[in-house]
Amino acid sequence: MNNQQFIDFFNLHWGNVYGLALSKCGDEVIAKDICQDIFLSIWKREITFENDVEASKYLARSTKYQILNFFRNKKQHEEITDVNFDSGIEALRYNPEAMLIDKERSQELEVFISNLAEPTKSIFLLSREQELSYKEIATELGIAVKTVEKHISRVLKEFRAALNPA
Repeated sequence: MNNQQFIDFFNLHWGNVYGLALSKCGDEVIAKDICQDIFLSIWKREITFENDVEASKYLARSTKYQILNFFRNKKQHEEITDVNFDSGIEALRYNPEAMLIDKERSQELEVFISNLAEPTKSIFLLSREQELSYKEIATELGIAVKTVEKHISRVLKEFRAALNPA
């Protein structure tokens, strides 16, 4: 894609990508950043599309994944900066072993989740971090509720097996 083709592509699709990002995150600056990241990635990776339908599907998926990443990173940042000192200190004071086990399990879960393939990873994060129902996830990602159930049950089964090897 040459410069003019990319500019035409950008002008054609930017409004839809921005609108979708804005509707999901509710912040104009963040929505613009997400759009910029998506189009910059397309430019850098020199991605081309057979037709507008293919491009629209790709852009919609990219926007959804960028939004998911934004919310996941935002939640992680909030967890780091929003320390509840009272309950944390009390738990450490009275049961350091339980805290250590909890911390180890949390780290195991983070590693496990980071190694999941898409879309399973996104589905699981929507379920557990954003606490969306299976139906809401299915609607959000444009997939069947049964597909969401399959992904979640497989992840939980694999995680249980990883925690309790036979």
